[in-house]
Amino acid sequence: MHPSRRRCVHSGTSGRLATTTTDDIDALVASLKDRPRVVLHFHGGLVDDALGFATAERLTPVYEAAGAEPVFFVWSSGLLEILQGNLPQILGEGVFQTLLNRVTRYAAGAVFQRPGRRAAGPLAAPPARAVAAELALLRTGQEPYARLTPPAAVPPLGEAERVLITAELSADTELADRNREIVGSVLRSAPTTTAARDINGGRAAVATLMSPETVAELAADTADGGNRRALVTSALLVRKTVRVIAAVVGRFRLRTDHGLYPTVVEEILREFYVANVGAAVWDAMKRQTADTFAESDETRAGRYFLDRFSQLLASGSRPKVTVVGHSAGAVFIGNLLTDLARRRADADDPLPADFRVRDVVLLAPACTVTQLAPVVRLRRELFDRLRMFTMTDPAERADHLVPLLYPRSLLYFISGVLERGPARQSAVAPIAGMQRWYTADGAFGGQDSEDLRAYFAADPRRTVWSPVAGEPGLSSSARTHGAFDDDPEVLASLARMLAD
Repeated sequence: MHPSRRRCVHSGTSGRLATTTTDDIDALVASLKDRPRVVLHFHGGLVDDALGFATAERLTPVYEAAGAEPVFFVWSSGLLEILQGNLPQILGEGVFQTLLNRVTRYAAGAVFQRPGRRAAGPLAAPPARAVAAELALLRTGQEPYARLTPPAAVPPLGEAERVLITAELSADTELADRNREIVGSVLRSAPTTTAARDINGGRAAVATLMSPETVAELAADTADGGNRRALVTSALLVRKTVRVIAAVVGRFRLRTDHGLYPTVVEEILREFYVANVGAAVWDAMKRQTADTFAESDETRAGRYFLDRFSQLLASGSRPKVTVVGHSAGAVFIGNLLTDLARRRADADDPLPADFRVRDVVLLAPACTVTQLAPVVRLRRELFDRLRMFTMTDPAERADHLVPLLYPRSLLYFISGVLERGPARQSAVAPIAGMQRWYTADGAFGGQDSEDLRAYFAADPRRTVWSPVAGEPGLSSSARTHGAFDDDPEVLASLARMLAD
């Protein structure tokens, strides 16, 4: 076993102990006695177990050289496998490309046509040839419609416009052909051949990676394969497509869009593909970071570690503690700090009432604004200093998750596709690590957004917008989401913070 493995707390399903044992944690916490500085490091959600241990091996000498004893929380998500495997395949599907063309055409007409002209007459969608030319820009690395600026006020899609679009799409033979391909492949395929296409075990179509629920809806009225009933299913596909168009226009109206082309891609994925683009895995991964601190008859890794660490602190050993979270590791940190707040309020918990985390360091945090804001509100009792290293919005836009197909970063994708609303429905969410949520006009995100904006604005040292060559402790040269825990400038900044 590599020595760094002894510094790891390895959790699995529901935050239970995986390869780490309670004896391992007992020994790990005992090794922290009388150490002046301790770092708790939480890797990102794109990292599996093997890469998590590799991260621990790579960063152990970095933290030791800075005079700190590191503890690494290793956990697995599987999200990278899904994004790398399914997403390029989805974006290249024939049915996706047909939907992309149709949604882009009508959304462009609604978004970029002046409101007065839309009110005066029928929606003027650009010619199909012009849309195809715009989408062809992707092959040269350019983003379609990026040069156009929408008006300050974009009206919602009106009822008359919906009726017009529905009528035109209902007569669209290519859309009908795509529908028949999907339905036909379900009816022809045996149950044993469909499971491999669906990560959640539901019914899937050989012709597409659409969510099983969507495929089931499209196929439900065509079980007999009759042409008459197939027309009904085509109508359902049309209604869903119109709903996507309205959603794109609505996001421009609310100023939660990510640009026309990325927003169209995101809304198609939300409506038709959400089960196979990682939304369920993202939700499960976030639950795991909360469940590991939950009270349970089974030993939970995070809770057991804090039980023992609280006892160590109560014994008089009081190291300065820094917590570092990369990407979804920020979600983990939020749950850890929440559990510390719970322990402080519990008179029977050994955690000393005056214990505070010295530094909270977030590297390209993938937590939502709603998740981070409550933690920041508790800062006076939980931590002394918070610093966020993340990319400027131009750098975020240049970090393409799927080159030539999705020209935005992972954080944009999480915000636009993976996050869910309170009722578990898809809902665009402001992500704490995205600069655009702190500079955009409007009040999207409500009080949580306002509170975080005020907190970061009150002290410029709380944010490091990468790439930037700042003073010691405030520099970063990272230009991709995954680079922050391996960037020399960020690591030097961390070392400087540990030395303060």
